[in-house]
Amino acid sequence: MTAPRPATPQAPLRLTTIALSSALLALAAAPTRAEVWSLGHGDIGVAYDSATPGAFEMEVHVEDGGVVDGVAITNPAGQAFEPGDITIRVPTTANLQRINNPTGFWTGLANNGYDFTGSQYNALGVPVGSNLWVLSPTGADADHYGTPFLGWATEEGFDGESFGNITFTPTSFTAPAGGTMAIYDGTVQQWVLQAGDTDFVGDSFSVPAEGHVHRTLFFTAPGLYQVGIQAAGLNGATSVSGSAVYNFEVVPEPSTLALAALAAAAGVPLALRRRRLC
Repeated sequence: MTAPRPATPQAPLRLTTIALSSALLALAAAPTRAEVWSLGHGDIGVAYDSATPGAFEMEVHVEDGGVVDGVAITNPAGQAFEPGDITIRVPTTANLQRINNPTGFWTGLANNGYDFTGSQYNALGVPVGSNLWVLSPTGADADHYGTPFLGWATEEGFDGESFGNITFTPTSFTAPAGGTMAIYDGTVQQWVLQAGDTDFVGDSFSVPAEGHVHRTLFFTAPGLYQVGIQAAGLNGATSVSGSAVYNFEVVPEPSTLALAALAAAAGVPLALRRRRLC
């Protein structure tokens, strides 16, 4: 009588195959992901073209040496992206917390310190001691904490025109539960946007035409923030405006990382959007 063959353990393999198949199907069904700007100088930019006199073009412009999807840009003119094609990464190292750190690195100095405990920061909606992710308005701080150095620019196509100030105003906002996004000029509040907000009265700031400024950005919770931004101004007596939705990612979401890891294990590359050259 022939002895029965021992059973081959296939359950773990089947489970792995099922998991990978499910991940790949989800990946195939998902929209092409945005590229990620993680380091270096760049701007939320406004461009003007006299051929379309009533409209601004909105963009994200990453300067030469900035890092997008892990690769440094090597174009002296930098690289321009459609706002929906790129995500601005706010990493774990940007979590400075809502504390008074008298020896913390700030404004380019190792022991200059920062203090986010004052009453002017109560509008953030989180108590002292809470997590608080920060994009600094100085390049040295951005380099120290490993973040993008984000500016606001109105420099492209304005020469010879009759613009005054260009005003940036939020038009829509989505955030993770409990999430607040705020912009301050020094200690002066300019925007405070909270999850569920639909009224943005009083949230705005202006930049002179052909100007370039940096502000402090605060985020109170990890996750994806999407903010609609309108830029508007007068070219003489002609109203000009443009708007787009911008993406900020505070700490990579675990589900995104897990899906990327499964896809990589299966040898499936992630699709990238085409970059728009300057």
